[in-house]
Amino acid sequence: MKKNKLILLLAMFLLKTIVAESQNKTNELLVNNFVKSVFFEKKNAKFVADNYMFFEPINNTKYSSEDRIKILGKHLKKIKKEKSSLINPQDFSIVPYDDYKYAKAVFKTTYNVFILLSKNNLVMYFSLINDRILSFDYITKGDESLFITY
Repeated sequence: MKKNKLILLLAMFLLKTIVAESQNKTNELLVNNFVKSVFFEKKNAKFVADNYMFFEPINNTKYSSEDRIKILGKHLKKIKKEKSSLINPQDFSIVPYDDYKYAKAVFKTTYNVFILLSKNNLVMYFSLINDRILSFDYITKGDESLFITY
C-alpha cells in the first residue's frame, strides 16, 4: 500500500511539473509575441489590448475601455522610446522570473512574472494572469516593486 501511495505521489509531482513547464512555455510565447508586435511590427494599442492584455475589472465608470486603451497606448509609447534601443531583434528571450539568477527588482509575488532579456541583459518585466499580460510597467517603493495595471 505504501508503494502505491509513493507511486501516486511521484506521478502527481511529475504531472504538476509537466503542466507548469507547459504553462511557462505558453506564457513565454505570449510575451515573445507581444514584444514582436510592439517593438518590431509597430502594432497599435487596440491590437495589443485585444491580443495580449488583461484589463482588471474596475468599478470606476470614469474610464471607459477606450480610455484604458488610450492609457495603454501612452505606456506602449513610453516603453518603445525607453526600451527599443535595448532589444536586439535577433537576440532576445523570455525567461521566468525565478530562472534569472542576477540582480533584479523584488516583487511581492513572482508567480507568473517573466523577464525580457536581450543579449542576456534584463530589459523589462511582465506580470501575467489568465494567459494574458496584466502589466509590463512597475514602480519601486522602498525595497519592493509593484506592477502598474491598466
